Amino acid sequence: MECKTQFYSLIRKFLSLAALSRALSAPLLLTLLHTNDHHSHLEANTVEFASSNVAGLSTQAAANNINVALGGYPRVVSGYAHLKQQAEQAGRSVLKLHAGDAVTGTSYYSLFKGMADAKMMSLVCFDAFTPGNHEFDDGDQALANFIEELQTVNASCATPVVAANIVPAAASPLQGKLNKSVVFSLGGEQVGVVGVDIRNKTLLSSSPSPGTTLTDERAAAQAEIDVLLGQGVNKIVLVTHMGYNNDLSLMASLRGVDVVIGGDSHSLLGNNVTRDVVGFSTVQGEYATVMSNAGGKAVCVVQAWEYNKAIGELEVDFDASGDVTRCGGMPRFPYDAAAIQSGRRRSSAAYTINATDTASVVSYLDALGQFMAVSEDGLAVSELSMYQAQVMALKQETIAYVPEKICYDRFPGQGRSTLCSSAATLPQGGAACQLVSQAFLAVTKAAHVAIQNGGGCRTDIAAGNFSHDDAYTMLPFSNMLVTLDMTGAQLQAVLEDALDFGLSDSSGAYPYAAGLRFDVAANETKGSRISNLEVRPRLTGSWMPISSGATYVVVTNSYIAGGQDGYTTFTAASSLKNSYIEYAEGLVRYSQEVGTLTEPPKQDFSTQGYIDSEGVVHGSSGLQWLSGF
Repeated sequence: MECKTQFYSLIRKFLSLAALSRALSAPLLLTLLHTNDHHSHLEANTVEFASSNVAGLSTQAAANNINVALGGYPRVVSGYAHLKQQAEQAGRSVLKLHAGDAVTGTSYYSLFKGMADAKMMSLVCFDAFTPGNHEFDDGDQALANFIEELQTVNASCATPVVAANIVPAAASPLQGKLNKSVVFSLGGEQVGVVGVDIRNKTLLSSSPSPGTTLTDERAAAQAEIDVLLGQGVNKIVLVTHMGYNNDLSLMASLRGVDVVIGGDSHSLLGNNVTRDVVGFSTVQGEYATVMSNAGGKAVCVVQAWEYNKAIGELEVDFDASGDVTRCGGMPRFPYDAAAIQSGRRRSSAAYTINATDTASVVSYLDALGQFMAVSEDGLAVSELSMYQAQVMALKQETIAYVPEKICYDRFPGQGRSTLCSSAATLPQGGAACQLVSQAFLAVTKAAHVAIQNGGGCRTDIAAGNFSHDDAYTMLPFSNMLVTLDMTGAQLQAVLEDALDFGLSDSSGAYPYAAGLRFDVAANETKGSRISNLEVRPRLTGSWMPISSGATYVVVTNSYIAGGQDGYTTFTAASSLKNSYIEYAEGLVRYSQEVGTLTEPPKQDFSTQGYIDSEGVVHGSSGLQWLSGF
């Protein structure tokens, strides 16, 4: 009985201390600087916008779009330092947070497996990092190595990793490397930071090691918030990798949450200024989006786009009760004022932008208030240059062998190959782009079929050694591999879309597919050009007529998934999922896996029979004479 009395006495003292802590709280002005989904994009990204709003441009410059180099870690390091100093001079406390998917997507990850990312991140010196689903792409050991590097590569910075819902297996190397939360003392006030990673996507699309699992995101977050509240911490920041919509629908309404710093959906949030910069991706919501938690108190929800093109600058004001009284701030775009270039031509003549035009663009961007013309951090430049040299060497390394040349073409017999005659691509089209579609299917385990536009491939594949550089020359654009859920009827429609656009606007729209095959009659009208459409999911089993009502998962590139090159039916598909893996990187991975690149079997080419627009038959349907394969 005496033991129970002592126990309850201790509990009362603990609760009294927690209540006293809450009562003694003071207002806090907090600035949260944040990044998400940089995906091993360590160099600057070129972003294009319209020149129509820029005053003072020459006639030639005004007739072209404008290219601006955003981000790149050396500039991001400077941007963080600048914004931190600015906030502190204004009497605000500062935390720097990363909401996951730091790795995979470029050659920097292929070669360094997160070590280059960790080095660059350590120069920012994030106060907390939450793993995303892609941190698990190569299993627990790769993530453990990344965390070890992140916490040791810079002696003055050991970024804690927060993940309330990641439960490592007993023997996992992640044991002891993850915290459910971390508490910071800022301006005499305690701020708790809780991390949460997306569960299903990580378990189903990445590769946690056997025994490692993720628990329900909402339940895990609430449990850890309750622990912090019980300790008297009344200012709670969730760092989530779950996507903007999930943050709004699931996380913002939790009990006790004040701020949600998000990732995963690569969402650009902003205001009217952000929207006015034509060419940026669609602004999905306000920065910050203000919601209400379970207690009816304000919650600030933000995200900071992708690839280090933006730094989120969120200003949160707390009153003495720990309640949010203001959510302010904006995404900030660190850019290179010396690298303004003329973009896509809207006139007939190409134009190299001059110093006067550059000054006009810089003046315009600076006046918007969201752009920061900051110089690169010298140490980051030096460190990155060492990795860049190795990446350049990597691009020359052989990743596969090609016994015989593989011909490129867009339309069958068009004659774009530099190694083969036009007759070599009749009647079935170029084998090079056919191989690319096969590669995309092979590396995307969830997909049944793959579709690639002929113009997204650019070259033949010569006999001999095949390198990283060859893969990126073949697939040079900044496209990502994405998956879509589509019915058989939609697949037929999107192929018709592509042919119609290819015949009237751009030959680059011609479709190449893996796991699909068909006959083409270019002399027919739209809706009648594709016939004998068959499917062979993942190129296993037998070919069979496609079912118009069945649902198939198709992998394609992000460019045509957005309806470009005439692929309009793609925009009606459901459940678009972006892998955030560059499409060239997909070819690299496939090449490394198979070791030898050869022309796909003729029976697996997507185009089996081809009649050109003049009605000339260049090959009869292969679907009858190949039906036994």
